Amino acid sequence: MDAAAAHALMSDEGRELLASLPPYDEKNAVALTSRLRDRGYSPELVAAALTQSRLRAKAVTKFGANAERMFFTPDALEQATRSPVAALHAQRLRSSGASRVVDGGCGIGADAVGFARAGLDVIAVEADATTAELARHNLTPYPASRVETGLLEDLAPELRREAPDAAWWFDPARRIPGVADIQGRTKRTFSLAALSPDWELVQQLAADAPAAGAKLSPGLAHGDIPPDCEAEFVSYAGDLVEATLWWGQAVRDEGTTATIVRPTDKRADGSANADSSGDSVELRHVTRPDAADASGALARRADLGAFFYEADKALTRSGLVGALLNAVDGREFTAGYGYVTADALTDIGLLGRAYRVLDAVPLHVKTLRSYLRTHDVGRLTIKKRDVDLDADALRRQLKLKGSRAMTVVLVNLDGERAALVVEPA
Repeated sequence: MDAAAAHALMSDEGRELLASLPPYDEKNAVALTSRLRDRGYSPELVAAALTQSRLRAKAVTKFGANAERMFFTPDALEQATRSPVAALHAQRLRSSGASRVVDGGCGIGADAVGFARAGLDVIAVEADATTAELARHNLTPYPASRVETGLLEDLAPELRREAPDAAWWFDPARRIPGVADIQGRTKRTFSLAALSPDWELVQQLAADAPAAGAKLSPGLAHGDIPPDCEAEFVSYAGDLVEATLWWGQAVRDEGTTATIVRPTDKRADGSANADSSGDSVELRHVTRPDAADASGALARRADLGAFFYEADKALTRSGLVGALLNAVDGREFTAGYGYVTADALTDIGLLGRAYRVLDAVPLHVKTLRSYLRTHDVGRLTIKKRDVDLDADALRRQLKLKGSRAMTVVLVNLDGERAALVVEPA
């Protein structure tokens, strides 16, 4: 979105047009465009409004009903923190004793809104003028908050003098301006050196602040974690969504930790309810002492248990699969991947998901195809973590035509690959 489109959308005419639009439906977009132009709206305003309507519909999964009043850009929405996770960031900084936070790279203001809702005064910084204007709109209900436009490198000295006791928060841009992927989206970077604001500056400001946090890619390498930090790997509804680094008084447990967030409510369409209050989620925080290594024994074919457990991705990424192993008295198929077998069914809460093992089939195309056809399977869900195999290619090779659905888990067992046939326990 350019500055002209943002200005047009925020005008009285733009707001009136957005408020009049029906729920977004891609199938009706062309016809709706024609009707709106016939009513006298400019093509540019119509295009901007329909794009914003589409983004708001997509944003409901992150922001719940609040998405209907917010403004977004495609890249900013993709990086924006979900409201329940933003609420956890705010709680962490509030617990550190902070009453004010400097958000050094706020985007459209997802975390800044979470901080403001939690009662923190917010000074937000955004380098892009158009995105900063959207953030100001999104923060309108919180008069104690403000958005500064400019580079953090230029503004940081003055902000440190103005708010010496403030906590700092960073969500560095992880996309490269002007470089697009094949779908037209700004290309993502996984290099710390390519982040904006500059990663060295982020570390310096964080280390000097009473408390600080930084949201990074969940693929953050353990070797890149700065000393004296807590590295918290966070999953939401089963998806690994971020690695959060904490400094100073915001640290609860040094080293790596895992936080598992699962929504407890569902909307009428069955999707997760992203209630901005954070009250609609269950939480599990796992630390190293709670996840001491179990026996360390790997599963063998001879001791394949009656149940299969799939560790939450936050556990595997943080290296804390031991929490699940201890909970079920289990054995891993391959160390560190979070696929566990055990003899008994155990309530593991948020640590992962449990399945009953129905069969184990050698992972050979002809053998597996024969097994699946015998069981009239036509829809196959394939789970894999440590088996280097293209699941879609395997599905094509199997040429399934049956009427039943089945789930298989590909594992390494006694040095050979096998397909475990499972069902939810």
